[in-house]
Amino acid sequence: MKILLMLWFTAVFCVAYAQEDRHVFQDQDVSVMEARSHYKIFDSSRKASLSAASTNFDVKYYRCEWEVDPAVRYIKGTVTTHFVMSSPGNVISLDLSDVLTVSSVKQRGSSLPFTRSDNTISITFPASVATGVKDSISIAYEGVPPLLGDAFVSATHGSGPTLSAVMWTLSEPFGSKNWWPCKNGLYDKADSVDIHITHPAAYKAASNGLLQSEVAVAGSKIKTHWKHKYLIASYLVCFAVSNYTLLNHSVMIGGTNVPMKTYCYPESQASFQSGTQNALDAMVLYSSLFGDYPFKNEKYGHVQFGWNGGMEHQTSSFMMSLNEVLVAHELGHQWFGNKVTCGSWEDIWLNEGFATHLSSIYRENKYPVAIKTTRTNEINTITSQPDGSVWVDDITNVNRIFSNRLSYYKGSHLLYMLRWILGDATFFTAVKNYINDPALAYGFATTNHLKGHLEAASGKDLTYFFDQWYTGQGYPSYKVEWSPSGNSVDVKLSQTTSHNSVSFFQLPVPLLFKNSVTAEQKLVVLDNTSSGQVFTENLGFAADVVEFDPEVWLITKNNVLTKISGPLPVVFASFKAECNDGSPRLTWETSEEVNAHYFEVQKSSDAVSWKMIGAVNAAGDSKIRNVYAFVDTSVGSEKGYYRILEHDRDGKTQQTRIAVAECNVSAQSEVTLLPNPVGQCMQLNVSDQITEPISIYIYDISGVMRQEGPVSSEQKLINVSKLSPGLYLLKWTSDNQKDSGTVRFLKE
Repeated sequence: MKILLMLWFTAVFCVAYAQEDRHVFQDQDVSVMEARSHYKIFDSSRKASLSAASTNFDVKYYRCEWEVDPAVRYIKGTVTTHFVMSSPGNVISLDLSDVLTVSSVKQRGSSLPFTRSDNTISITFPASVATGVKDSISIAYEGVPPLLGDAFVSATHGSGPTLSAVMWTLSEPFGSKNWWPCKNGLYDKADSVDIHITHPAAYKAASNGLLQSEVAVAGSKIKTHWKHKYLIASYLVCFAVSNYTLLNHSVMIGGTNVPMKTYCYPESQASFQSGTQNALDAMVLYSSLFGDYPFKNEKYGHVQFGWNGGMEHQTSSFMMSLNEVLVAHELGHQWFGNKVTCGSWEDIWLNEGFATHLSSIYRENKYPVAIKTTRTNEINTITSQPDGSVWVDDITNVNRIFSNRLSYYKGSHLLYMLRWILGDATFFTAVKNYINDPALAYGFATTNHLKGHLEAASGKDLTYFFDQWYTGQGYPSYKVEWSPSGNSVDVKLSQTTSHNSVSFFQLPVPLLFKNSVTAEQKLVVLDNTSSGQVFTENLGFAADVVEFDPEVWLITKNNVLTKISGPLPVVFASFKAECNDGSPRLTWETSEEVNAHYFEVQKSSDAVSWKMIGAVNAAGDSKIRNVYAFVDTSVGSEKGYYRILEHDRDGKTQQTRIAVAECNVSAQSEVTLLPNPVGQCMQLNVSDQITEPISIYIYDISGVMRQEGPVSSEQKLINVSKLSPGLYLLKWTSDNQKDSGTVRFLKE
């Protein structure tokens, strides 16, 4: 697919390298600006930001009738909501800011009682409405929308004689209720909307869908009517009013001539005229990869506004400028974010990670020489901190939701790695199936939906990948030891991770071997499934140089490449401790040994101080798998920590990870912890004999309490991700003080 994309680019763009500096605007700028705006929409308590609309009805249609003057920050109008009851009841609630005044609520012309509280309006029907019944209500309201979030803005543009008023809306994620009554959440899309905007005749009004009419009305005003016939989330409904200049373009998509409507300020006409071509080119590219532009039966367009960034309103992206990267990013949202919308803010990467990746696809086709630098810069941002997952673990923190490092960049590079693992042909097939799945298209999706399509297209179980890269945190660092011998090379790949939520990242690792004299080179891809794995490759030439991940597919940092003179050292394949007839039995395997002398078995009671309890001779020099065992017969009832220290004949050593055995502890222990050692979370298992709630207190080895909290008598997960590696003591006591105890655990 990569080659096909490049051929397509050559035919369409034919761009010289000298043009590469035109895309200096980065996706980081997009996310920083979006996060800055979205942050304002979250109030300090967070409570008012969340949707409180009732879930007993399904919205089918909104008819929005608004009267505005862009020079006056005020809105007056009526919103009629058509709905179907999903469960019986005589009350429904919609989201609407308390600062807006509601003058009436009517049902087919008859007034209905309503109440206002907590930024909602609750409407009471004369009698209970049964499930499946279609009905509608009209809410007449007016007022000055709250300043919170800048969801409804009146401003100016130009200067001197060109100074003019402009009004726009921007509602993502929870700002819709600040200016119109609706369902303000990610769980209900309207099937269609009609938008009627009455405004002074000196201005034009832009919105979603297709322009139906512009009719002069009394008072030197115009009533502009837009209609959108696709399912739409409330945060994507929009309008803008100003003295716009309208630019008309079009592009052929799947046999349909799609209008491109650009509403720009008169003083920006030249830049918006030239910038529109980038959107036309990107639409052709994206349509070839993911299916036709999702709203091709209506239009796509840009509307200029005064906020420093862009917003992907459905069919009508609001833009401060037509910067090339911003254009590519916001257009990408029409597929990823609008056609298929993330089903929760935890999955915001399905919107932002994909849009970032689509803008990267645009650039890798149009500016292929610069893409490695772009990828490297993005990975440097991702790895600038050791933690962080693509999955959003705190949806009350807008900076976390719209994190450029995690939701945008790491989400995009998660897709890069899937392309690398699956191949472009399989990846793009899977994503095209996902975005066009009838069960998801024009609706909502979660990461599991995407995962299912990737697995179906590839025939691979990708659970490990999403555990490591979606919910897991951090990144790997590789130590590459390579030893050339004639036309062959031995390679040992060792890995450490930046965060203990993932002990090992399973990836195919690309290494480019070269001969600097003959210019021969060969790309070798090593299927790395464990740390310390050894590979032998026949290159066909003598290599003297190796390059790690030459095309920058992987999220990694601090990789070290070392050329070894002579054979590679011992490689541990596994090490574990198990109980055998009450005694700890240690087993370890090596996949290769060079110059090995013996294995020293070490034990500790606290994972800090170690002593030798035995030794086992090594095979010495071997390229086959060897299995070793040792039984600790001196163990009492205490828990034991074990590790193996390997000694070479030349005095060099290396050690395994720590394993734990607890073989003679009573099976009736009332509280146990699993796993132990622990990475991020451990499960507290409480005996059935303890029925009272209990509290836990975690101390480090110096006696300082590091964590405390209550738990129920059921099995519970304890998050210890903030603890530093080391040995800890967990003390527990029941609320009635009748039961108590201690459990030791090792934090890795």
